[in-house]
Amino acid sequence: MLPLIGITMSFDYDKNQAQLGEKYFHAVQLAGGLPVAIPPIQDETALKALVEKLDGIILSGGPDIDPSYYNEKPSTNLGDVNPCRDTAEMFLADEMLRVKKPLLGICRGMQVLNVVLGGTLFQDIPTEFKQPLKHVQSAPRWHGSHEIEIVEEDSAIFQILRQKHLCVNSFHHQAVKEPAASCKVSALASDGVVEAIELKEADMFCIGVQWHPEEMIRDAVFLRIFESMIDAAKRR
Repeated sequence: MLPLIGITMSFDYDKNQAQLGEKYFHAVQLAGGLPVAIPPIQDETALKALVEKLDGIILSGGPDIDPSYYNEKPSTNLGDVNPCRDTAEMFLADEMLRVKKPLLGICRGMQVLNVVLGGTLFQDIPTEFKQPLKHVQSAPRWHGSHEIEIVEEDSAIFQILRQKHLCVNSFHHQAVKEPAASCKVSALASDGVVEAIELKEADMFCIGVQWHPEEMIRDAVFLRIFESMIDAAKRR
């Protein structure tokens, strides 16, 4: 059977509508999984049932995380927050970590992963970094706009990508500040922005990337992220 890979959905309060970008489920399908869209359900019993049924979860990109989750007050440069997504995704991430099922965080999803594990975030890169790169690119979503370096060769992300330097796309203004104690930083941009994290203890597939690999799967290097997740799901 194909592994069931859940993907968290965005939610528009004005339209009262949950949505999922096509690139996410296309990447999972190409990598050999069966994508399952997860709306931001607030019922913990239902979310636990999903965790039991699914073989892995992708925390997708989206708006800013409420800084109260990492004990900070909102800065004037905080963007939109989405309370129902925060609640659902924090719970899902925590449950997946508890049962040790594969977990992939993309962009916001990486930040959710770091916060759930006890880390913190920069609320706004342009005002909190000296000489930052442009992290909200003015280019097609599939285009790599800046380089990252894999700084830990003894890391899952290096074993997957098999390159120390890659050009990635970029659509964010928040970033990991203090990595969670259980995480290691495995990739950085040249301005110091964290581009990938993973668990120090490699007893499960648990990786966060700050870029959007689902938009770049025309390059087989980036498809390998999804293939590796699905391989991990099959081995459980």
